[in-house]
Amino acid sequence: MILYDFFKDDTVIAGFSERSGGVSPLPENSLNLSFSREPGGNRENVLENYRIAARSLGVRTESITRMPQVHGADILCVKELHRGMGVTRPIAPELAAHGFDGMVTDVPGITLMTTHADCTPVLMFDPEKRAVAAVHSGWKGTCLKIASEAVKKLQTEYGSRPENIKAVIGPSICRDHFEVRRDVYEKFTASFAEYGEIPEGMIRKVVPEGPDNDPKWLVDMRGFVKLTLLRSGLAADNICDADICTFGRPDLFFSHRRDGAGSGAMAAFISLKE
Repeated sequence: MILYDFFKDDTVIAGFSERSGGVSPLPENSLNLSFSREPGGNRENVLENYRIAARSLGVRTESITRMPQVHGADILCVKELHRGMGVTRPIAPELAAHGFDGMVTDVPGITLMTTHADCTPVLMFDPEKRAVAAVHSGWKGTCLKIASEAVKKLQTEYGSRPENIKAVIGPSICRDHFEVRRDVYEKFTASFAEYGEIPEGMIRKVVPEGPDNDPKWLVDMRGFVKLTLLRSGLAADNICDADICTFGRPDLFFSHRRDGAGSGAMAAFISLKE
């Protein structure tokens, strides 16, 4: 478990799981935290992995709360009634049908959790209003600027000021391994056109090997997430990029792009201590 002390506040627990140290056979002793990615659908394996992760973090398993992720940009305000949903309690049908790729809360003792297997995790903390956020930003969510939506949710729900919010961008696939075709490239350029010229190096064209090959581009998803946070009003000094590539570290992380559908998933966690 990677524990983050960037927030420099002993009332906040924040971390990102690694692939080893669990009970799932992926390939062995895997800490897979996705019920849908567990071989044979063995739910008890995944629940035991949650217990292991909870002990590493220093939180209660029953506090961990997650929602179905649909690669959108909707943010759920998590209250006491949601505690434990998605892990030790069923998700309310209306929430399960909708799906949320981000959550915010100011309730101590609730642990927000998002799952990842290359997509970018973002954890936020407002030390003034005592509120936290967890975001799952895949390429679609990044183009929808879900990180900005989480900042707005902290503002509307708790009165947060962007300049007070701190954010950690966790391990995710890096530009050198995130290759996309024209349709995705065009979605990024269209989405971020409102920010003006895209900073150099965030998108790089891959020269085709032959005349019949489709062009491809390498995209810096973490860079776009950071740009979104900056444009949302966060100070540069209040953003920490873990700068670790999930694809490039098979010893530490699962990667859907590297391993395909057989990959497990890690998780990002954040909680205000009770």
